[in-house]
Amino acid sequence: MICAEMPLAAAKDGLFPDRFKNISRNGVPVYGIIAATALASIAMAINYIGSGGAEVFTTLVLMTGITVAIPYGFSALAQIKWRIADRRAMHGQRFARDMTIAVLALVFSILFIVYSRNTGHSWFVYWAPFLLAGVALLLGIPVYFAQRGKMTEPEALPEYR
Repeated sequence: MICAEMPLAAAKDGLFPDRFKNISRNGVPVYGIIAATALASIAMAINYIGSGGAEVFTTLVLMTGITVAIPYGFSALAQIKWRIADRRAMHGQRFARDMTIAVLALVFSILFIVYSRNTGHSWFVYWAPFLLAGVALLLGIPVYFAQRGKMTEPEALPEYR
């Protein structure tokens, strides 16, 4: 879901190349799935350098978790910021509920990232989830700089209820 829908949403906002907007006749953003599968295959091939089988699978799962936990944590931070900034809509129970969920999401994101490492292995295998996630995130920087002139203004949000 993430490898298909996030690039599609980013392309609609102008942050990803237009080809990520293309949807098949079945409603599937095919290019995002193909690109993510190709990158995962490259990560798997790199991972087989220092380990095998179960370690490769574990590393890829942890790497995927890290790359998901980072935007999830930033979303939680944004929710905290917006709820504090929107002082006129601070309704007691709703505010407490939203802040509790956002803080818990942020804490769990941080804890997942901190504890996402292979244990008891060589240096490369131990740190591979972080290294691969870092490389995957760094790949987005040139894409951002190439696309930032095409960014569109976000739609206005409805009033909080």
